[in-house]
Amino acid sequence: MNTYENRFEDCYVLLDGSELKIGNHSLERVWDISNGIPTVVSLKNKAANKEWFTTDETHDWLAAANRKYAFFHSSFIREDKVSLTVEAAPDDDFGVAKKHLRVQVSIGYKNCTVQWTHLIYPVSPIIRSFIRVTVKEDAVLSERAAAEELPADKKHFREISDGYQDSYPLEPKHCGWKSVRFVDVTDDFDNLVHTEHGLFHRRERRFVKGNLIFVQDHLSKEGLTLIKEGPTPLGYLRDTDSDFFIKGINVFTTGWGFDRNDLMKHKTLTTYGSTVMLWSGSEENALSVLNEYHNAIHIFNPEKDAFIMSNTWGDQSSDGRLSEAFLLAELEVAKQTGITFYQIDDGWQNGTTANSVLPGGAWGMGYYKHNPDFWKVNDRRFPNGLEPIIASAKEKGIKMGLWFSPDSINDFENWEKDSRVLIDLHHKYDIAAFKMDGIEFTSKAGEENLTRLLQTVLEGTDGKVFFNMDVTAGIRSGYYGQLQYGSLFLENRFTGKFGEWPNYFPHCTLRNIWMLSRYYPSCRLQAEFLNVHRNIELYQGDPLAPSACGMEYAFAITMFANPLAWMEQTGLDEASIVILGRMILRYREVQSDILAGHVLPIGDEPNGTVWTGFQSIRSENTGYLLVIKEYNTDREQKYQLWNLRDKTLQLESILGSGKQEQINVDHEGFAAFQLDGQFKYALYKYSLV
Repeated sequence: MNTYENRFEDCYVLLDGSELKIGNHSLERVWDISNGIPTVVSLKNKAANKEWFTTDETHDWLAAANRKYAFFHSSFIREDKVSLTVEAAPDDDFGVAKKHLRVQVSIGYKNCTVQWTHLIYPVSPIIRSFIRVTVKEDAVLSERAAAEELPADKKHFREISDGYQDSYPLEPKHCGWKSVRFVDVTDDFDNLVHTEHGLFHRRERRFVKGNLIFVQDHLSKEGLTLIKEGPTPLGYLRDTDSDFFIKGINVFTTGWGFDRNDLMKHKTLTTYGSTVMLWSGSEENALSVLNEYHNAIHIFNPEKDAFIMSNTWGDQSSDGRLSEAFLLAELEVAKQTGITFYQIDDGWQNGTTANSVLPGGAWGMGYYKHNPDFWKVNDRRFPNGLEPIIASAKEKGIKMGLWFSPDSINDFENWEKDSRVLIDLHHKYDIAAFKMDGIEFTSKAGEENLTRLLQTVLEGTDGKVFFNMDVTAGIRSGYYGQLQYGSLFLENRFTGKFGEWPNYFPHCTLRNIWMLSRYYPSCRLQAEFLNVHRNIELYQGDPLAPSACGMEYAFAITMFANPLAWMEQTGLDEASIVILGRMILRYREVQSDILAGHVLPIGDEPNGTVWTGFQSIRSENTGYLLVIKEYNTDREQKYQLWNLRDKTLQLESILGSGKQEQINVDHEGFAAFQLDGQFKYALYKYSLV
């Protein structure tokens, strides 16, 4: 009889004949492996003794699959299994993740081998799964199964026919769902979070675009959350047209990201990830477990997740001002303002890009063809190399970062060469952060090669670097792709013309962080603040203009993310330097503590005229509040706080104009805050009385 067992802390994998179990103290998933393709049997919340999967053969399963297969693909996975083995070992994803048990189930089929990988974390009610397919040399893969042709009045009966990555045959009959769709390509979009909700219905079929689905049993109040670890819809590859498919009360994770032609070309490819997590009770609990997921795949590290970075590109000089003298002057001011990371953007390198003030540059692809020495230091701008700049930064206690654009040509075929460049830059100049830009995926193979690049750099630098992944343009990984190795450079915003108009408004930056923070850790978002005194003439008569908000307010609204000084430090006036120096000195004392907490939005959705803000939950008894009053004349506003019903809070004022020392939170979680004036804020530390 085929048996296997492995454990790490409370995590375990058990193979006993026809049954495979993976779980920990919080949850367990069970599959039947007696058939050619594993079938789903059970998903159990152990803490609540709640079974989520039905044991019945449902009538609303898929027409293309005659069993409750765990995964399915019509082109290359059939019932012709020839072998199955299980291995497991602890892992930490190159030092980035919480240590966990990595389980690899290898299944041999006639045409391919499937490595079905599951990651289970101690105590946490979370299981992540991936499918890696390696096609055999003599394989003959089927054409994709044709979708059933439906008459016009039956188009809503369309369902997936070619495959899925995971399946959830739900048992509870009275469940509601909520999906969350994210938007990147932020050069062109500024509404980044969209939600839908509904009830499951036996006859309803629905394709869902979005990385998250929350499901709750309305009778028991138990819930589960499904994550598609992949791009936004703007980054879909091949024939992917959704992230989930709902048929009746069954949910399927869809969109492999590659097809038979990709597999025949590249031989081995991996699906996007599929994650399930369990929770009980309210939205607060659901979001708490989602935050637990983020903390599992990316452990908070103050050196990499709590910083204040400066980058000159926001003043729109491109690379035109880069020189040794300019950067040395920049660092002098950066020391006064309190910058912890100074990042040199495009232009430090020998090669020229399409964004340069110089003509004839490359972009995204073919850098080495354009110039074999593309990534050497530009000796015209820096005749002494970067050494004098690095030395000055080190003397001032400022870490250095560089802009870099991996070569996207032929699915990042130069990923090994690019990784050596970054490793060498780290060892030579102690570069600790790389902004990764110009990325363009044309296939799943490209995404996987970029991930290999990031992992190789982490390994080659002993984990001492991190990456700012640009999500402003191109077909990229979005928010829930393979992005655990760094932070997100969220958006390009300028006080000068970007196209025909300036596009920096502090309330829009605030709104994007506020919207994302409900579902994404704000410590992994860079939030820009600009020199608000530039290009004032382009905002004439606008009461929400950056100059109307002021420098202090522009910085303050970024404090529950990682503030990005998107400007030339040398362009600041003396008053702004003094303001930033004072604020950042005090903010740095609490920044790591704030961002290590669970940051959630409070107040109204920002639009420039409301009371809004954030709460960072550090424990049941302590945390931080950022109360923000936009262009609003009310002196007082009630906020609904998270997990603080019927409590009295002691407030310690850290920054801003808040004067309250104690507040009472009512039985619905509301508390009243006061601020005088407009564009005001108060940063408080709170503790229970």
